[in-house]
Amino acid sequence: MIHHNLHTIVEEGRRQAIRRGKEVLVSTVFEVQGADLPSLFSCKHERLAGDRFYWSEPDRALTLAGHGSAVVIECEDSEERFRQVELRWREIAANCVVADDIPIYTGPHLFGGFSFDPMRQHSAEWRNYPAARFVVPETMWTVYEGRTWVTLNRLIPANGEVEPWTDDELIVASLSIHDPSEDHATVGTIYKEEIAPSDWMDAVEQAAASIREGQLEKVVLARHVRLFAQRPFPIDHTLRRLLQEQDNTYVFAIERGTDVFIGATPERLVRSSGGTFQTLSLAGSIARGRTVQEDEELGRYLTHDMKNMHEHALAVEMIKEAMMELCEHVQVPETPILYKLKDIQHLLTPIKGQAREGATLLQAIEMLHPTPALGGMPQEAATDAIRRLENMDRGWYAAPIGWLNRSLDGEFAAAIRSALIQGNTASLYAGCGIVGDSEARSEYQETALKFRPMLSALDADYMED
Repeated sequence: MIHHNLHTIVEEGRRQAIRRGKEVLVSTVFEVQGADLPSLFSCKHERLAGDRFYWSEPDRALTLAGHGSAVVIECEDSEERFRQVELRWREIAANCVVADDIPIYTGPHLFGGFSFDPMRQHSAEWRNYPAARFVVPETMWTVYEGRTWVTLNRLIPANGEVEPWTDDELIVASLSIHDPSEDHATVGTIYKEEIAPSDWMDAVEQAAASIREGQLEKVVLARHVRLFAQRPFPIDHTLRRLLQEQDNTYVFAIERGTDVFIGATPERLVRSSGGTFQTLSLAGSIARGRTVQEDEELGRYLTHDMKNMHEHALAVEMIKEAMMELCEHVQVPETPILYKLKDIQHLLTPIKGQAREGATLLQAIEMLHPTPALGGMPQEAATDAIRRLENMDRGWYAAPIGWLNRSLDGEFAAAIRSALIQGNTASLYAGCGIVGDSEARSEYQETALKFRPMLSALDADYMED
């Protein structure tokens, strides 16, 4: 049955490619009996390594994973990267050949992300992650509400000459992927390097002084630490730890070559579905308590703390203004709620609206990024301050990552609580919002709290300095 569907789809794609004189994307979908998707990253099959991704929504109702690149859209143009990605995907999606009535979240999906600041000098550390890079995977697995489907994608050239799917490719796609990596303890001893902590705290003091002088209202400053293990960090094990420990987060991994950008972010950037845009403000943080009573006391403190409430209000106002340009009937609750994660709790305000005619998801991403929770306010002044004060390239940290379907709906999150893993080295990133009364030591401790999810997932809670 699979071979019959493949033949039908490919033949139709060939006819359309030849008739139009343009390449045509074809997709076929079939159901399989489950798949252990984190193990995609430990599978040694030669077709799988080098270009893999994983994405799981906070309620775990939807998980997407894939490998290979039937289509690649890559852009280094700092001014036009959002528009160029959208135009290219719109052209491909409009002419793709897909069977009728395929299940939701299957079929051709474009997955990838953008860098935080393409104007920043690109470091060697982030060499595999350009200003924008998206792929339609050769094979994508969709797990939705307990069922699993496989989507096979292939781009047929304008001359219609295409190699058929091999039996080997179909076997890989149909596998309930399970090829566990070696015991994760074999990474051996892990050492941690703090990257210029005193310089970072000096930058915090400078930023706070600039805010008190009225040069800007808020700026988010990030720092990073590095872990060194005796052997490579196993990505599948790290994903499992994040899924187990970090409820209410988007768990993601994006592989490029031998590098993997991985994390568990609580911050939705924008979701587009049926003409509705949904976003949120996530700003203001405090630790979780060791007891229920202590946890509740900390939560009450957060909701009444002037510094954190002010920081949150700034973020809400900026996002609300952007959403009013994109949407009709923007809905913003009057007060934030507490959003509790394993190690930290945040102030959160959900915001949604009905998209105006012609407004698209990537237009919304471009307008909102970086939000006040990721960059600061005003947006341009805060970005300039980050370039001046942060002695690092953020790469894809705190940047938009996510997916679009062929209707240009989809979802993007802000890639925080994350790490770039390069073999036996991991670079972890965390930031916090600086306002006029920020104190450097306190902000440093807040970033240490935000490193915890990735430290735990990498089995590096306790390590050698």
